[in-house]
Amino acid sequence: MEKKNIAITVLIVALVASGVGNIVLVIIGSAELPPSRSDAYIRSTSSGPHTLEITDSWDSASNDVLEQVVETLFAWDLTDTDLPRINLLAESYFWENLTTLHIKLREGVLFHDDTSFNAVAAKWNLDRLQYMINATGLNTNEVAHTQCLWMFPNGITPIMNNTATVGDYNITITLNGAYAPFMSALTYINAGMISPTAHATDETTFIPLTTGDVIGTGPFTYDSFTPNVEVRLSRWNDYWMRDLTGASVIAHFHTVVYAIYSDAVTAHNAFIGYTIDANAMASDQNLEFYDTDPKLHVERLPTASLVYQYLGFNNKKYNVTWREAMSYAINYTYVIDEMRLGNAYRAVSPISPGFGAAYNASVLALAPVYDIDHARSVMQSMGFGVGFSDADWIAQAEGTSPFLSVPNTYNTGNSFRENMFVALSSWFKLIGIYVEDDGVTWDEFLNYLFDDFDHLGVFAIGWAPDYLDPFNMIDPLFNPVSGSNSGQVNDTYLMDQLELALAETDDETRNDIYKNIQSYMATEGFFHMPLYHSKVTSCHGANIYGVPYNAMGTLRIFPMYRGLYPA
Repeated sequence: MEKKNIAITVLIVALVASGVGNIVLVIIGSAELPPSRSDAYIRSTSSGPHTLEITDSWDSASNDVLEQVVETLFAWDLTDTDLPRINLLAESYFWENLTTLHIKLREGVLFHDDTSFNAVAAKWNLDRLQYMINATGLNTNEVAHTQCLWMFPNGITPIMNNTATVGDYNITITLNGAYAPFMSALTYINAGMISPTAHATDETTFIPLTTGDVIGTGPFTYDSFTPNVEVRLSRWNDYWMRDLTGASVIAHFHTVVYAIYSDAVTAHNAFIGYTIDANAMASDQNLEFYDTDPKLHVERLPTASLVYQYLGFNNKKYNVTWREAMSYAINYTYVIDEMRLGNAYRAVSPISPGFGAAYNASVLALAPVYDIDHARSVMQSMGFGVGFSDADWIAQAEGTSPFLSVPNTYNTGNSFRENMFVALSSWFKLIGIYVEDDGVTWDEFLNYLFDDFDHLGVFAIGWAPDYLDPFNMIDPLFNPVSGSNSGQVNDTYLMDQLELALAETDDETRNDIYKNIQSYMATEGFFHMPLYHSKVTSCHGANIYGVPYNAMGTLRIFPMYRGLYPA
């Protein structure tokens, strides 16, 4: 794949990574750089952004780009493994009561078009979010797929009632009811701040992907997206951060390039050829190889990723009995040890061990395991395969009338999901089920996941938390009114438990509710086939420093810089 040349310069770089408010000041000395791409950071990716519309963004490819350009009122400290929430465009806040939040905004912040960020701009953005999710009932255009993130579980009542300006740099947000994770929700890109001036014509319509621009307050400006080739960003030299002396602090890289590769092998070859700085498409089998190269670095965190990787069922097509049979036909140990080469932890629900007190460790002993005898007994309880031999089950699946024909939808070019199709075909034959190959492009896959649920049978996908609360891992994937509930789950008990969790103010009691939900999913619901939570790894050049490794898998390029290779 041909990439545009990057200008090569030799620079003396003095790194000053600092901030204000809740952002920790770090000062690192200067270092002479070798003659290389000293002013550009190049990262592999399997896809460009699916959208430039911040209120509609949900996928990692879009978020990775938008979060470098657009900032939110609050954020997560990605340098701390506990991921505490910090103030970003908000300077301070206080709750007047359970439904009234007062926020003091940061002063002296400019959007990339030199429009001032102030209370009017913040209100414009939050009002625009309300319109895009159709909280107003007036949206006659496209409604954001992320609507469920900003609604109470009933899908009818918006979380926010209104936003009011109080002077030039204060806003008050009034909620329609107590909503425990609201401030965490404000960390998500949907609640990001874009310029009301530059985006005046986008007030009630989505920012177009192919011809649009995004004007935020972040450390980088959005330049261009060339489909199947690259995304380009440039450093914002008037970024608002200041060091302790009052001097401006800007990103160390002048240019950021997301180089789009059609497959992991090509990205791997670029990485070992040192033409890219980070390989976000690294395969597990390459990690030990990277360890042997002194110019490459693999960072491994001693924690489970918060990202949940699973096989989704179309619950509308397959009842709980079918789902239980298929759940016990999956060789989870093979997935972890062979397909992921041990670089993952078994998932038993959407809640990772990384969530701490909300994780129910006891569910691991209760969750489905690879047990063909049990899977067959469930099939026989429906009248299928009674008296069958091993060969009979396989012959049934391979014949003209399998007990069930299940399409497996996945995005081609993703080696894990391609291999999962092969494995599923083999495993499901053992219970008389035929697996159809429904490999499609990434864009087609997204369309099925969000706009054509009925097309799906089983599908491999991952879900990362938009913000750090177990509610955010469960409600979007299982709420029947959610635009992200690709599996069409509709379970009254589950939703009742979520309602209880949302209203519960005591942390311990709330975590107990989440633990009960995890047990119910694993032993009675079988809504998904949970696969794994990755071990947190990051692959980049050994001369790239300041990388904020984190269990959320969130990318922040601003603090990164290029230095000398380790001696």
